[in-house]
Formats: sequence, C-alpha cells, structure tokens
Amino acid sequence: MKHHAPIYVFRLLVLMACSMPAGWLAWQWFCGNLGAVPSEAVVHVTGRVGLSLLMVTLAFSPAFRFTGWVGFMVARRQIGLWAFFWLLAHMLAWMGLDQYWDWPWIRREMIELPYIRYGVAALLLLAPLAVTSFGRVRRAMGWTAWHWLHRLVYVAAGLGVTHFWILTRADYLWPSLYAGALAVLVLLRLYDASAHRC
Repeated sequence: MKHHAPIYVFRLLVLMACSMPAGWLAWQWFCGNLGAVPSEAVVHVTGRVGLSLLMVTLAFSPAFRFTGWVGFMVARRQIGLWAFFWLLAHMLAWMGLDQYWDWPWIRREMIELPYIRYGVAALLLLAPLAVTSFGRVRRAMGWTAWHWLHRLVYVAAGLGVTHFWILTRADYLWPSLYAGALAVLVLLRLYDASAHRC
C-alpha cells in the first residue's frame, strides 16, 4: 500500500489539475471577467487546455523512459481522457456559444475554413483512442492493434497545433511553443523506437 501511495497522490493531483480550469471558467463567467465576448473566451480556454493536456499525454511516455517511474504510465490514460474531454468541450462551445447550433452555418464553416477542418479531424482521431483506452477494450483488441491505433495521437496533436497556428492572427508565441514541444516529443518517440529496434 505504501508503495502505491505516491501514484495515488499523483493521480489525485492530475484530477485536480485537469478539473480546475472548469471551476475557474465557471467562476469567471459568473463574475463577468471573461471580457467583452465571454463565449469566445470559453472557446479559446477550452481549446488551449485540451491541447496542453494532449501534449502532457505525449510527454508522459518519455518521462517514464527517462525516470522509470510507473506513475507516469498509470496517469497517462487519465490525462488523455481529460484532453479529449476538454477538446470535445472546445468544439461544443464553438458550436453552441459561438455558432448558436446553427447547423447549416456550422457545416459551411467546416467546409470553407481549413483550421476548422483540422480541428474536427483531430477530434475525430482522438475519439477512438478515448474509447479504446480502457483495459478491457485493450485486451480485446490485442496489444499490437491497440498500440498502432494509439500512435494516431501524434497525428491528432499535429492537426491540433496546425488548427491553432492557422487561426492565430498576430502573436505566434503560443502556437510556436506548441509546435516546438510537439517536434521534440516526436523526435523523442522516433529515437525511442529506433533504440528498441537496434
């Protein structure tokens, strides 16, 4: 029990960190502190939180490789599901708060705006990863099929960064940071794959 205590504490901290933005958003909305267009702020915050958690999910694998601490792998699924939750909230906030569930207009936006298509594609790729992240499904699929399917997370992350980059109009600091982080994580993944092949 003592051996597992740090992992339980870490998972609790992950739960708190991933759910806190929801409380902060709700409080800021209630207090009227989200600016002149609160709906736009909600869309932006949910997207950034989701993309950040997706990057953290990718970072947990090299963190485990470098440290050997199993807590990173135990919490990786938890972080991944939270990333999917926030990115789904991002899309729903855009559809509901920004587009007012106007389906013809939403469909037109998806067709005409590339960054919308990239964002939707990323979420569609993450959906099967979220569904198959549970142990029972993983065992039913088999390790090889599950492993290859979950490599799509890198494609989804690339689409997410592209989505963020294209919609940015002036300050490219944050998109550049996300792009740089993703490039480093992909290189680490490629290095790890080549090292295990040798």
